[in-house]
Formats: sequence, C-alpha cells, structure tokens
Amino acid sequence: MSQVTVGTTASTRPAADEPPSVGNPFRLALGVMAENRVALAGVIVIAAMAAFSFIGPMLYHTNQISTNLSGSLRPPSAAHPLGTDNEGYDELGRLMLGGQTSLEVGLAAAVVATVIGMLWGSVSGYAGGFVDGVMMRIVDGLLAIPSLFLLVYLFTVFQASVVLMVLVIGLVAWLVPARLVRAETLRLRTLHYVEAVWMMGGSRRRMIMRHIIPNAIGTIMVNATFQVADAILALASLSFLGLGIPPPAANWGGMLSTGINYVYAGDWWLIYPPGVAIVLTVMAFNAVGDGLRDAFETRLRPR
Repeated sequence: MSQVTVGTTASTRPAADEPPSVGNPFRLALGVMAENRVALAGVIVIAAMAAFSFIGPMLYHTNQISTNLSGSLRPPSAAHPLGTDNEGYDELGRLMLGGQTSLEVGLAAAVVATVIGMLWGSVSGYAGGFVDGVMMRIVDGLLAIPSLFLLVYLFTVFQASVVLMVLVIGLVAWLVPARLVRAETLRLRTLHYVEAVWMMGGSRRRMIMRHIIPNAIGTIMVNATFQVADAILALASLSFLGLGIPPPAANWGGMLSTGINYVYAGDWWLIYPPGVAIVLTVMAFNAVGDGLRDAFETRLRPR
C-alpha cells in the first residue's frame, strides 16, 4: 500500500523546467496587480479617458468641421464649458476629438511595434549565431538614429495621416521590444521542455509560436503598455512641431501647439486641458505598465 502511495506522489510532482501553466500564473498576476492601487488608478484613468473621447461626443454635440471665426477665443461659459479656440471650435468637443486620435494612434502604433519586435526578437534569439548577430546589429544601427529626428524627417517628406502616423511611429518603436523579447528567448530556449520539443522533431516555427512567444507574454504585455505611452508622446511631439495630422482632424499635441501662441494673451483654456490630458494619459499607461511588471515578477518568485 505504501508503494502505491509513493508512486502516486512521485507521478504528480512537476518535472524540472516544465512549461509554465498559463491559467494560474495569469490569475495570480492579476491578483497581485489588483492590490496595486497606483496601477488600478491608471486603469481607471485610461477607462475614463476612453469614455470621454469616444462616448462623450455622443452626449455633447459640437460642430468640429466648420470654423466660426466670429466666436473664436471666447472664454469658458455655459455655452462653451472650456471656451473656444482660435478658429471658433468648441474646446471641450475638440478635446474629445483629439483624444480619439491620440488614443487610436497610440494603441495602434503600440500593436505594430510590439508585433514586429516580438517576431524579430524571438527569431533572432532562437536562431542564434550568425543570424542573431546580423539581426541585432541592424537593431543597434537603427537605435543609433534619434527616433524624433527620423520621425521629423519622414513627416516632412510624406503627408501626415492617421494611418501613416501609426505605421511610422510603430516602425520606429519596434526596436526596444525586439531586444527585450530576444533576451527572454535566449533564456527560454535553454529550458528542458523546449529542448525536448526539438529532440522530438518539432519545427522552429512551432517552437517559436507555441512555446517561446506564449511564455514571454509577460515581458511583451509590460512593454506594450509603455509603447502606448511613448506613441502618444511621439504624436504630441510631432504635432507640437507642426507635423501632425492637418485640420479638421485634431489631437492633443496639436491643440497644445496652438495654445502656446496665445499663452501671453491669458487664454489658459487653450493650454491646460490638452496638457493635462496628455500628462494624465501617459502617466496612467506607465502606471499600468509598472503594475504589470511587478505582477509578473511577483509570480516568478517562490511562495
């Protein structure tokens, strides 16, 4: 009877370097993140900004197409809670419209950068040797070029649009996630379960897509949140320099650039609302990223 008990106990013991479970670690990570009040505040701010930008225009109707120069630069009032800008647009409605563009570009550019960096880094790290050296020297060479300089050059050549903003910012920002995923891949490929798949005849594509990338998802998710914040800042910087999406489209950086021209006239409503929106949104995504990082690091510690 004792032999049966020992055998059963040994059979249920997890093997060394067994592929990590997906369900329980993620529930544990979410539980740890739920205890992080700063991260929860970030999630609330992001949800509030998204509701303000996408649901707000359904409740607060304004004309953001036609200019109204006779009603320009009016201070906040009952008709215009945040006043009007230099072209007569309602500033509150403009802030909602600008939020749509900023969040769409930020999220989409982060997806583009994360997908490219994830694939590049995983292939480079798993291939190793000469292939890894060539691929990472390309990354190092591109990292040596200041990203803002490259963005400014590209947008002086091409006409800015939402799609072009997403593609260009994403194609510039994929370098950092590529390095992070490569480092994680170098660690994962030495584990016994990955080597076992290779010994059993598993293809490289299967190992990368089924074993490397899924187990690096923590690193990928954390970096993706920071990529959103960086993309929003990049869009704001370009728009502040006059290289953003042309009117009637709007974004927070462009609104801030316009408001700077009237800073000495006392038209504070043109500066503070978009500036506060940028700061709050970027801080919120950074807080969520910090919370995710702490959560995924905590789940790897022995309990």
